[in-house]
Amino acid sequence: MLRTLGTSASTWATLLPHSSQITGPSQLMQLAAGSTRLLSTGLSSSAQGDTQAPSLPNDPQGSCSSNHQQEEHAHPTSTRSRPYHHHRYYSTFGPGGRPSAQDEKDDRARWKALSSQEKEINPCNSQMHPAVRAGVITVEGQELSVQEAYTAKSHCFGCGPSHPDGLHLRSYRTMKNGLEAHVRIPAKYCAFPGILNGGILSSLLECHGNWTAAIALMDKACLPKPPLTLTQSMFVTYKEPTPPEKELLVQSQVVSLKQSTRPGQGKSSVEVQVQIFLVPTEEGEAPKLLVQGLGVFKRLGALRAL
Repeated sequence: MLRTLGTSASTWATLLPHSSQITGPSQLMQLAAGSTRLLSTGLSSSAQGDTQAPSLPNDPQGSCSSNHQQEEHAHPTSTRSRPYHHHRYYSTFGPGGRPSAQDEKDDRARWKALSSQEKEINPCNSQMHPAVRAGVITVEGQELSVQEAYTAKSHCFGCGPSHPDGLHLRSYRTMKNGLEAHVRIPAKYCAFPGILNGGILSSLLECHGNWTAAIALMDKACLPKPPLTLTQSMFVTYKEPTPPEKELLVQSQVVSLKQSTRPGQGKSSVEVQVQIFLVPTEEGEAPKLLVQGLGVFKRLGALRAL
């Protein structure tokens, strides 16, 4: 009978969970026709960005669609054209969603509790720290970069303050849900005369993006120190050749934050956009975009301390 119907293997894979409903050839034909419509409709719906598939005949609960939900692991560039589909045990926090009044109240209570334990929760002395913006603590002293404040002994080539010959990236908090840094790269890192090596620029993107992710996770969880995060993926586009010895502006912004809310259900991750601009020397000129990257950074450990 299967050969007579000419039904594809994928259609029969969909039909198998409903085999108890088959009482005769006519019912089998009905289910096969319904499943074919389901598959073709699902394909057209996916092209339109619709994630809800119709139910099979005699399947009022829509079990076929509900039992086949999967977390999408797309390339970072594809998130521009379609949204994330998170597992049901994940909560999504992104720059597009404002926290509710209750969330702000709860966060303020957490920062208060942390402050009462005499823990240093803003070693950067930044006005942009959420505890400062919530009115829990005040700022005293000169603002420090996140690298100097949290990992002063780090020997990372890109951002370690203690590296004897590194790039010494210094990233500071901004209002735009990210970090900002100014840096000059010596001519010894040129790949060609007057053009910096692409790997050096990628190091800036990766370090800056990694710190952006760690700070975002720290702020979200109301922690005194940022967690350890590592790069999962990074897609880099080089727009223009980057000259040495010029002032460069490195800016980042959190695109999305995916945080596990159940133990053992995976690691938290943050998607970050990072851009490098050439700072204009003439008044009135706009910064020129030289390099941009889109990276995903995963939380690996509780503390970033080195």
